[in-house]
Amino acid sequence: MSDLRYALQRKVLVNVYQQKQDVVYTGYVTIVDDSGIILTTFDDGGSEDGAVYLTYAVIELVEFDSDDLDNMRFRIEIAAQQTAVSYGRMTTDFNLKRPLIRQVLETSMIEESVVMVLDRNSGELNEGTVTRISDHDFDFQIFDKFQLENHPKLVLPFDEVELVEFEGKELTLQTAAMGYLETMASVETNRVTSLTSIAKALAHAQQTKQLISLNPVADEGMFFVGRVNTLSADSVIIDLVDMTGQFGGYWLVKLPAIAQVITQSDYLNVIDTYIAIDQRLGVGVQPGLNDERLFDATTDLFQTVLSQAAAFHHVIRLQLTDDQSVVGYLSKYGNHQVIFHQVEQGTVIDPMGTMLELADIEEVAFDYLDAMLTEKQLRNQGEL
Repeated sequence: MSDLRYALQRKVLVNVYQQKQDVVYTGYVTIVDDSGIILTTFDDGGSEDGAVYLTYAVIELVEFDSDDLDNMRFRIEIAAQQTAVSYGRMTTDFNLKRPLIRQVLETSMIEESVVMVLDRNSGELNEGTVTRISDHDFDFQIFDKFQLENHPKLVLPFDEVELVEFEGKELTLQTAAMGYLETMASVETNRVTSLTSIAKALAHAQQTKQLISLNPVADEGMFFVGRVNTLSADSVIIDLVDMTGQFGGYWLVKLPAIAQVITQSDYLNVIDTYIAIDQRLGVGVQPGLNDERLFDATTDLFQTVLSQAAAFHHVIRLQLTDDQSVVGYLSKYGNHQVIFHQVEQGTVIDPMGTMLELADIEEVAFDYLDAMLTEKQLRNQGEL
């Protein structure tokens, strides 16, 4: 608790690690009471992204100095220089007259805004709205964007809540769209898994500009959402969309490296709604990104993307056949090989470079925000 009061008094950027969750919150301590804190948080791109109430019981460690925090300070500075996104910042004022958790939940109920709550007993993070508050508990109506028919109401005592995320870009979007989302019918999830079916689904998605979800073989628990930009005989480039509906870069992948493609689901319909809202607000693209790149389907897409990345020393992410996922830049391309320099925590850790065979590269993520910011930082440090 003393560390958190120090962070509040000195207004220093901190990382807050949780006891049981992998999520790390980066931000500034705004206010502290006897039970917990409110932290204004930043996303990986350095943009302010709402806030979180955390009880002391859920906090494992508060970090004041690290390479990660140095990287985030750089990103926050860069983000501040760009056009501000028109939503997502914390706007609520808090005081010490009443418990902070009660103020957060009361504001959610009054404004009918969506929050995310961590229940200590179940260990589950659920999104939803607060519909009733008493002296010791509250009603929480769950909204499940993956299964729209699943909307149970929980009764949660205050002392069983370990954290509450509120405001922020995704939750603000969800709040704005909730009136429409609540009327949306749940749909059957349509997925294809065979290589032939995947190729047909991608071709149809390209023709119809359909939003799809793809799971890579390298990590079937991960999924990418987007639209087909270019489809060749053996690979595809996807225009990626992030969880707030904004364009988030490009993903090139060999067709056999795709485990499944989902062409219809509740989640895709929700993200499509977010995309429409973002476009009306004029924030359909993450700051600094170019969503207008075109590629020639008659060429070798891996050769095109990797040769350009090598020529300009752009930072990219590679997925290799040995299940390695690495971030870095190329210094040479040719003879079906590349020289790759790995980057970690904003520093080049392999200045000599490692020779990789083109045949061993299954995926390339490029022109996405994290890569762009890492590249700027390396150039700023004179490492690129």
